[in-house]
Amino acid sequence: SSSNEIQSVVESAVGKVDALYAPTDNTIAAGAAQVGQICKENKIPFVTGEEGMCKAGGLFTLSINYADLGKRAGEMAVKILKGESKPADMAIEHLDTADLVVAKNDEMAQAIGVDLSALDAK
Repeated sequence: SSSNEIQSVVESAVGKVDALYAPTDNTIAAGAAQVGQICKENKIPFVTGEEGMCKAGGLFTLSINYADLGKRAGEMAVKILKGESKPADMAIEHLDTADLVVAKNDEMAQAIGVDLSALDAK
């Protein structure tokens, strides 16, 4: 529930789990390096919900591209500001699954002994 609990929660999982997964979550995202360090020390894969968390301490992720998402949201905002559309009348938009980004943390993979070469295949 808070960043103060991250270390104790993750350490309590050691020896009880084969891997950890964290969806996109602001609290865990802010503590991703801390989670990653505990996982590295205990050779536990830490799969993350987005690229920034992966870079901070995760092993790999299949993430949306936040720049593309921001552009899409900006385009919608422009339509609203120009009076071309009203939020209540606009369809919910999303990025196509083809636009997902595979990100991996090779340093983490090496540290915990995981081969991520399968993620390179397209």
